[in-house]
This record gives sequence, structure tokens and C-alpha cells, in this order.
Amino acid sequence: MNEQPLQNQTSEPAAPQAPAPQPEPAAPQTQAPQPEAVAPQAPQPEPAAPQVHAPQPVGAPPTAQGSPVPPPFTSQPQTGYTPQPAVQPIYVPTPLQQLTGGMKFAWAVIGALLGIPGVVLAWVCNVDKVPQVKNDAVKFALIGFVVWIAGGVIVGLAIGGITTAAIFGALGAYI
Repeated sequence: MNEQPLQNQTSEPAAPQAPAPQPEPAAPQTQAPQPEAVAPQAPQPEPAAPQVHAPQPVGAPPTAQGSPVPPPFTSQPQTGYTPQPAVQPIYVPTPLQQLTGGMKFAWAVIGALLGIPGVVLAWVCNVDKVPQVKNDAVKFALIGFVVWIAGGVIVGLAIGGITTAAIFGALGAYI
């Protein structure tokens, strides 16, 4: 008895049902109705908000009323391309193998100006270095010290000789 209505209901194709109502988001958005038979469309850009003209700051160039101020340049990310950071070379510090000419001269000057403390300073500063570097630093500090001593002796003899000659030259007739 109830078979007839059941057959009619099951034999007919189902009518398209309306989509279930979605809950309202906090901010209402206007969305155009989309027919179900048509392929999905790309999202539509939202309408721009009305522009409010703020007072121009001091020193800013004046803009015409109603004309939009262009935003500052922002780089657009490119699709399919991600820049790879450049690989930085790693330089392993190597120990000092020998003194340069400038270093040798500097240790000679330190030895000449400071004397024995300059030689000790050259040794203390280079204790942890390669033996050749330490020996060269001490050697050039000693060379500077010896040159200073030799120069002092030569200058002292020269001054003493000149003084003696001047005195005996002036008094030579009386002696």
C-alpha cells in the first residue's frame, strides 16, 4: 500500500538541494552567488576601502585632493623562484709560520727603544707561536738592542773625541 509512494520517490532523480547555510563570520563579506554547474572562479578582489585624507606632514610634497598616494616600493615575490643564499667560504686560521719584514722591523725598534725589557716582551708575546716565529722575534729585538748600544757607543766616542779636540785645541798653546 505504501509501496507506490516509495517507488516514486526512489525512481525519480534527486533534485539539487540548496547548500547548507554557513555560519556568519564576524565581519560580513559580500560574495556573489556561484552556480554549481559552472567551474570554480578565481577569488574576486575585495573592494577598496574609502580613502580618508589625513593632513599632510610637514616637509612632505603636497598631493592633489582625490589622487591616491602610491605605496612605497615593495618587492613582489616571484613564483617558482627562491633565491639561494651565497655560500660563504670558510677560512681556517693558520698559525703564523714566519715573521714579515714589517714585524721584524717592529721587533728591532722595540728592542732598541726598550732594551732588555723589549727582548723579554718579544719572548713573552710569542711564547705560544711556532718556534721559528718566537726565535725570530727575540733575535730581532736583540739586534735592535745591540744596534742601539753600538750606536750609543759610537755617538759617545764621537762626542768625547770632539770635546777633547776642542779643549786641547783651545788650550794647546798653553800646555
